[in-house]
This record gives sequence, C-alpha cells and structure tokens, in this order.
Amino acid sequence: MTGPAAPTPARRHRARPKPPSEEGLRRRLAAVLVGAGALAATLLTGVDPAAPPAPDREPGHASSDLAQ
Repeated sequence: MTGPAAPTPARRHRARPKPPSEEGLRRRLAAVLVGAGALAATLLTGVDPAAPPAPDREPGHASSDLAQ
C-alpha cells in the first residue's frame, strides 16, 4: 500500500524571450556576411600554393637550408 501522492511542485513562470534589438540584428548580420565572404573567397579563389621560382635561380636548383 502506498501513501498519498506527493504534491507536484509549482511551475515557475518563464518570461517570454525578448526579441533581439536592432543593434543585435545588425551585428549578427555583419558576422554572417563576413563569414560568407570568407567562405566564398576561400572556395572561389584559384590560388596556386606553389610559389614560382625566383628570377635569379634556376627552376630545378635546390635552395640552401638557410633560405628555408
């Protein structure tokens, strides 16, 4: 035999979240645009990672350890 059910705790009232301010929306938009621009620049830029040989060196000549 079980005793009476325990009383349920009172539910707290949760305030409705405030809508973001105009300043907050502008900052969020700026951050999104910067991120999208950086991603687009990364994907759309055809950069060859290998640097061309210096004009005063032969293309097949190995450089010294000090230059690296």
